Amino acid sequence: MMSTVKLINHASAKVRIDDVSIISDPWYDGSVFHKGWKLLHELTVEETKDHLQNTDYIYVSHEHPDHFSPSFFFNKEYKSLILENKTQILFQETKDKRVLNFLKKNDYDVIEVPNNKFINLKNNVRAKVIKFGYVDSALILEGSKERILNLNDCPLNNIEEIKKFRKDHGKFDLLLTQFSYAAWKGNKDNKDFRRSAAQEKLNTIENQFKILECKKVVPFASFIYFSNQLNSFMNDEINKPHVFQKSLSKKIDSVILAPGEEQIISQLKQSENSLNFWKKKYEDINKYPLESFNNSVDLGTLQDEYTKYKQKILEINSKAIIYISSKIKFLKFFQPINIFLYDHKKNYEFSLVNGFNPTENNSSDISMHSESLAFIFKNDFGYDTLTVNGCFEASKDGFIKATRSFAIGSLNSMGLKLNYKLIFNYNLIIFFLKLLKKVSKKL
Repeated sequence: MMSTVKLINHASAKVRIDDVSIISDPWYDGSVFHKGWKLLHELTVEETKDHLQNTDYIYVSHEHPDHFSPSFFFNKEYKSLILENKTQILFQETKDKRVLNFLKKNDYDVIEVPNNKFINLKNNVRAKVIKFGYVDSALILEGSKERILNLNDCPLNNIEEIKKFRKDHGKFDLLLTQFSYAAWKGNKDNKDFRRSAAQEKLNTIENQFKILECKKVVPFASFIYFSNQLNSFMNDEINKPHVFQKSLSKKIDSVILAPGEEQIISQLKQSENSLNFWKKKYEDINKYPLESFNNSVDLGTLQDEYTKYKQKILEINSKAIIYISSKIKFLKFFQPINIFLYDHKKNYEFSLVNGFNPTENNSSDISMHSESLAFIFKNDFGYDTLTVNGCFEASKDGFIKATRSFAIGSLNSMGLKLNYKLIFNYNLIIFFLKLLKKVSKKL
């Protein structure tokens, strides 16, 4: 039987290799990233159920909600079908076991895949999960004839890193990879930042394709729009398949698929109907409904949430390191942050050491809605969500200060604690500082 690939939606594709079928990252409807993203094309329940038929495995690359959608796994009809078909879930081995425990608690059959080691699936198909950074993972599928790499939105961007990946993991018959930016790229007036980020994505696809010696590439994992009144400006420079595909396909063998389109991997070719499908979606992007933050969170509630947030942070992490870091001002860790709340039309000073209170200082570091700030206080991953949905504005210095304070929640959400042991985790520190440097250069 010939190996095939079918786009389902966004980062979800169904690969059939040696009569074994694997679906990736099922997110098919609804809003994610705290009212920040929506799909350009949603699936009906019946369409989703049809895709789930004859599926052996579902691979979830990482915990971000456009890849791991709790609402999908809570859906009783989908769950019934998955359990009835004895479909197994593939997920990377993590320290916190949060996703693993969630899936097991809801009766799913989960295979926890160790990092960088092949496991055997049905019909002698092999699968390997490679962790990227501290959240992402990629999937290699190896059958009797084809080798397939699903990179989704893993940050394999640097040429030297791609060369190392090639040395470690070989070449591929098919590459699936992200084609547009997927996080905050500057304030409303910083179009150059977004234009540059979009072009970098296309350059990355070309480098990945050539260095990994791929025969075909299917760009995917970007079929979304920024869906909030506060972030819709970021749709201005996103890569549109009907625009970039003609120039990209002159350099590499790339094919854009439409939802539900299935092709034989060795015979992949571009359909004009597929490009026209996406052309219509992107041309109508300014007509799509936008979400908004309608619930203003009052100061008293914010201060209560701040108190709980601070207590949780100080219970998990070293108080001494936080306090000492806050005194070394040039490092900009845990410094006071001036936050302007759009709905309050007021400025507040936030400090993990000194509290959260109104201020007469109108020189804002970062601006957001009170719902966003409350979300940060309530969730470890809250600031990470804000930087992805882009529902804020910040100065260069303000963004660095905010990240060097609020990122402690993201650290904790990965099962890590700020303590003296972590100070010697040079890989994590370098990874974090590289990300900050890259963004600050663009601002």
